[in-house]
Amino acid sequence: MTIESKANNWRPTAKLPALQARAEFYRTIREFFAAREVLEVETPLMAARGVTDPYIQAFGVDDKYLQTSPEYAMKRLLSAGCGSIYQICKAFRREEAGNFHNPEFTMLEWYRLGFDHLQLMD
Repeated sequence: MTIESKANNWRPTAKLPALQARAEFYRTIREFFAAREVLEVETPLMAARGVTDPYIQAFGVDDKYLQTSPEYAMKRLLSAGCGSIYQICKAFRREEAGNFHNPEFTMLEWYRLGFDHLQLMD
């Protein structure tokens, strides 16, 4: 590695057009759910327990675990009566890495009260 390449290795790999496209995509998602009166929520990224799915491996951090999905925390909100909700968040899964998988990724999860799976797909 040359001195010049070492001096420039701090630069992000994401290009500005990609960052702008992502921001526009998030704006579109938020407008979609806002128009349907679905509340955006944010749940903790760390939890005291890992997941119960034996095929998903969580990252441990000290005595906590990074979330593999916001599902459990969001279902707690549902059971507490908060209504239809969605979340755009980071999720973390060990042993899922490759050309099409990254251990850290962004997930969109939503729940609509009174909707069946066909209505959710529509």
